[in-house]
Amino acid sequence: MPTLRVPAPLKFYLDNQSEIVLKGETVGDVLRNLSKQYPKINSHVFDNSGQVRRHINLFVNADNIRDLQGLGTPVDEEDIVKILPSVTGG
Repeated sequence: MPTLRVPAPLKFYLDNQSEIVLKGETVGDVLRNLSKQYPKINSHVFDNSGQVRRHINLFVNADNIRDLQGLGTPVDEEDIVKILPSVTGG
């Protein structure tokens, strides 16, 4: 099963874990299973219409899913899915 990694600020919503193993054949499957298992993180990843928030970047290993097949990007058992919020400042 793929492993999901989250940055420190999101660990709080995953019972203080920065890495969890989740079932799924695509990135979308992994995120849906994440939301089912840890519903508190849902609003931090998805907007009100169920789409991934624009400031959230998702990677499979080193590749941004925006450059692949989006949420339909396939994942294998050894893959690492990473959630990385954009950093902005001003």
